[in-house]
Amino acid sequence: MADDGLLLNFSLGDGPLTTKSAITGGPWRARRRAQKVAAFSNGTLLSTQQPNSSENPDFGSRPAKRIRVDDSRPHSSKRSSSSANPTYEAPKQVVSSLFSFNPKATSEAAKEPAQAEDEPVEPSNAPLTKEQLNFVNLDISPSLAAHLTQKMNISAPTAIQKATIPQLIKEDADAFIQAETGSGKTLAYLLPIVQRIMQLSELKDANGKDLLHRDSGLFAIVLAPTRELSKQIAVVLDNLLRAAHWLVGGTVIGGEKKKSEKARLRKGLNILVATPGRLADHLEHTEALNVSNVRWLVLDEGDRLVELGFEADIKKIVSKLDFQMKKSSANPIKGLPEKRVNILCSATMKMDVQRLGEISLKDAVHIHASTTDPTENVNATTDDTKFLAPAQLKQSYAIVPAKLRLVSLAAFLKRSFARHGSVMKAIVFISCADSVDFHYEVFTRKEESEDTEQKESTEKPKTPKMSKFQGKAERKPPAPPTEVTTSAISPTVSSPTNTVTCYRLHGSFPQATRTKTLQAFTKDTSPSFLLCTDVASRGLDLPDIDVVIEYDPPFSKDEHLHRIGRTARAGRNGRAMIFLLPGPEEGYIQVLDKLRSEGAAGLARHTADELLKKGLPMPTAPDGKNVEDRATEWQLGIERWVLEHPGMLEAARRGYQSHIRAYATHVAAERYMFNIKELHLGHLAKAFGLRDKPGSINVPGLRQSAGKVKTERVRAGVEGGKRKRVDGAGRQARDKADLDLPGAVSADDAARRMRMKVKKMMGGASEFNIA
Repeated sequence: MADDGLLLNFSLGDGPLTTKSAITGGPWRARRRAQKVAAFSNGTLLSTQQPNSSENPDFGSRPAKRIRVDDSRPHSSKRSSSSANPTYEAPKQVVSSLFSFNPKATSEAAKEPAQAEDEPVEPSNAPLTKEQLNFVNLDISPSLAAHLTQKMNISAPTAIQKATIPQLIKEDADAFIQAETGSGKTLAYLLPIVQRIMQLSELKDANGKDLLHRDSGLFAIVLAPTRELSKQIAVVLDNLLRAAHWLVGGTVIGGEKKKSEKARLRKGLNILVATPGRLADHLEHTEALNVSNVRWLVLDEGDRLVELGFEADIKKIVSKLDFQMKKSSANPIKGLPEKRVNILCSATMKMDVQRLGEISLKDAVHIHASTTDPTENVNATTDDTKFLAPAQLKQSYAIVPAKLRLVSLAAFLKRSFARHGSVMKAIVFISCADSVDFHYEVFTRKEESEDTEQKESTEKPKTPKMSKFQGKAERKPPAPPTEVTTSAISPTVSSPTNTVTCYRLHGSFPQATRTKTLQAFTKDTSPSFLLCTDVASRGLDLPDIDVVIEYDPPFSKDEHLHRIGRTARAGRNGRAMIFLLPGPEEGYIQVLDKLRSEGAAGLARHTADELLKKGLPMPTAPDGKNVEDRATEWQLGIERWVLEHPGMLEAARRGYQSHIRAYATHVAAERYMFNIKELHLGHLAKAFGLRDKPGSINVPGLRQSAGKVKTERVRAGVEGGKRKRVDGAGRQARDKADLDLPGAVSADDAARRMRMKVKKMMGGASEFNIA
């Protein structure tokens, strides 16, 4: 055809000529996929998104993703120059980044020099010397004083006993006893009561028979907040009453059938140790309980009684005692005080303790260990003696990041028990029961080599499956569930020359299990340590406790003093360490410093690196691994163990959730230091051997609101002053199980009561079992 001379005035470009057609029909995913294929074909994608045609001719397929390697680099870091190379190496093993992106400590070591380890410190709660005073000089009968010396190995009283015993023997006035922990308050009020009742036994009736016997009824009642403390008081009372075999003491603390307790009351008791909830229940429903002759009422650990909500029960008990005493005033027993003597024991003088004193005390005298003359006592409302830690107690703190908490605790325990005889017993306080259970499984788990050997030795050949028509008569019923173990050897802490036993204790165990565990730990003569909640922080006199470790900080400074008071008792030496996170928690160092007695050793400061270097030393034959490698290897072993065992994974998640809820319940005055908004939940999850994201950690079987831990919900729950406590039902249920409040309580009723209790007082939580 001839040229018509037309000139086209447009450019076609350098690329291939393509046509654009609209993609219609089908689902939107198919249309989107077709658009991407067309975009690859037309070359409209960016060069960084388009694969090289020479390396990958299939333009319609998605380019291969870059293999992600956990090399402990932040997400915002730039890719290395080697990323341009399309060849990839084999994926690396997962590395536990324990030592990366940890916050730095903001506090510095104390300026005052710490005292040397061997420098002696004069004890502040030791018994007095024989040259200073003995029990006979305190108006104790010679027979009872000889019993104390020969049978109970108590040769001299303590300072608080010196101030209290003459006052309670000579006068019938109410008293408020205040002394530091481990100073002998139990004997201070039991000795005068037993002495006064023994004097009554010398009286005769008109027929010449003994006026006092088992059926004479109750003369004294001792109220304690927990079952463990009640049992300990009962043990001391039984030892005292061996000097007067005609007197009978007993307990009603729950944990057993009421029928057994009623039978005990019908046989007759002279001195009763009880918990307020169970005693109030018996006063209302047990006719055999006659309290008309009660002339001594002791409220031990008064601050704890109020904090746990026993104020209403104590009001009922006091009212019932007053009513019964008025009824029996026509025929009083000769020698009994005309009015009842009320004794309140407490380490602190907070407002709630004063409120309890207003309920039970009238014109009370204040007795404390610093009184120079036992007869010179001041009124309880005019003096506020400060409660401090014993002077001979050596305290320290460790600044440990959240990711290093678990391995640092293991290293510190291993270091403490490294040499046989260096440390015999230790107590580790943990905030909640679920966390206690998890850490118990961690420290009692067998090493990987032992697990492999046991698995190979117990492996059995597979048996062929039975058909549904065979073996029906031979099938056996499932075995009953085994009893929960509370003690086992700890391979993690033990050494070839020193075997260490691990115990656990919390309020969710049945009372029989708790009592058995506590007795076993007390009588154990081999090295051992106890993982427990605050159920063991009050009043318990556990012998030979060398070290107290506060793995989780206490919920109030008063609770801290009671925790560390389990060691350095009656003039003995002791050590205490608390774990703190870098950041706001370091403000707690000032609180620790204010609670030290005058002349006490300075606070020692430790870091995670220091604990790991001492607890994970290099082996004799170096294996090329430094401390960080050994700590990482141990942590990876825990994480793999948690992932391989579904039961342990659930236990870790429960412990993690309960720990966060417990962390949100510090008292208001200390919440600026223990602020949940400053808590790194991801780092904390690593301390429980978890690799999940915090928002995805849940436990099967729990309600969504109580089981799923979400950062926004947990943090929102402590803002705005409402402080909607997600653990209210759990704590109230624990109070019922642990402290024996009468009656079963539903979750809704428990939550309602908990809200009422929070409105009345602002107290710290003590133990949680969110399950």
